[in-house]
Amino acid sequence: MLFPNTASLLSLSLLFHGIVAGAIHRPHSAATLTEALATCVDGDEIVLAQGTYVGNFKVQKSIRLTGKDAVLDGAGNGTVLTLAAPKAVLTGIKVRNSGTNLSGPDCGIYLAPEASGSHVTKCHIESCAFGIWVHECKSVTLEGNRIMGIDKGHTSNRGNGIQLFDSTDVTCRNNIVRDGRDGIYISATEESLIDGNDIERARYGIHYMYSYSNTVRNNVCRRNNNGYALMESKHLFVENNRSEYNDGQGLQFRDAQYCEIKNNQLIGNTEGLFFYSSTNNKITGNLVQGNQTGVKIWAGSLRNDVSGNRFIGNARQVFYVGTTEIEWGNEDRGNYWSDYLGWDQDGDGIGDRPYRVNSFHTQLLHRFPSASLLMNSPSLETLSLLERRLPFLRTPTITDRKPLLNATYQENE
Repeated sequence: MLFPNTASLLSLSLLFHGIVAGAIHRPHSAATLTEALATCVDGDEIVLAQGTYVGNFKVQKSIRLTGKDAVLDGAGNGTVLTLAAPKAVLTGIKVRNSGTNLSGPDCGIYLAPEASGSHVTKCHIESCAFGIWVHECKSVTLEGNRIMGIDKGHTSNRGNGIQLFDSTDVTCRNNIVRDGRDGIYISATEESLIDGNDIERARYGIHYMYSYSNTVRNNVCRRNNNGYALMESKHLFVENNRSEYNDGQGLQFRDAQYCEIKNNQLIGNTEGLFFYSSTNNKITGNLVQGNQTGVKIWAGSLRNDVSGNRFIGNARQVFYVGTTEIEWGNEDRGNYWSDYLGWDQDGDGIGDRPYRVNSFHTQLLHRFPSASLLMNSPSLETLSLLERRLPFLRTPTITDRKPLLNATYQENE
């Protein structure tokens, strides 16, 4: 009786389970890369030699494409590289010079719906209309990429650094994005993670539209027009992010519902927090410091739990324009206000008198902007004093019933 050797047994086992060791292709020109992409099969690896590969390329098999010091150059035409196969892997490649058609869309790297389960890691993308576009995919990972957008012309005429559209379970982690329209734009995307990204010089650092059940944590948005924008979205968990020195808002809620905004730092922006028609959100443990306006509330932003936050050294703590009196805080605690003038006779860490925003100035400036010329004048201060003394002169405002006396509070897990 004949017994096959160990190698034969291994080969038979691999064949039986449908697993075949992949071939390695080593193209050295655009033509040989195109040929390798056409002839490769699932499981193969394409290793690019050092050099520049000019053209538009498409991955249609579940392969691994790598190449240290290799450059894919679109020469200003179309999308440079399209991934259109499941579980494809792209790593360590430089991609540049896509076309400029934003409706195309022209991209550095485009992940078509067939690319679910794919990974794009440690790539460098520059001078492309859109950096990376993920379109109707599931379980995609974008990690450790560096995207340098276009810094010329108006931001609305540029593409986004990373765009996620109608996708699920996307992980976008530790990417660096500079310039372009929005750093990371997330539309109609669910159950995804945006973690540890670093974004500067964009219109919005991280911009959400029509998206549900996403986690946004440990990101930094610095020196953009606006930091974070949560628009028309629900059930977003936004934790431990930084938004610093943005020209507009640090973190914006616009028609956002059932979101939890926890332990974020909003520092040195024009407006730290901005609410517009947003309800049923939980905003706790955030630091809002050194902004021109700490928080601006507009148009029906009711039923939000705003507690345990620290509003420190903002030129104006709150700007509120509305027709309804709003109370912040909950049964246990309110927020810390660095300009609070009160006392704590029972030593429970909570002020014995409420913190009430002086809304008279706000309402006056909203209706009559030229009244800013009277700020700090005796006549305006007299009117403000009368408002506090005579209830019928009062306008709707924000009241914190249980202001905290301790500025070191942070929301626990």
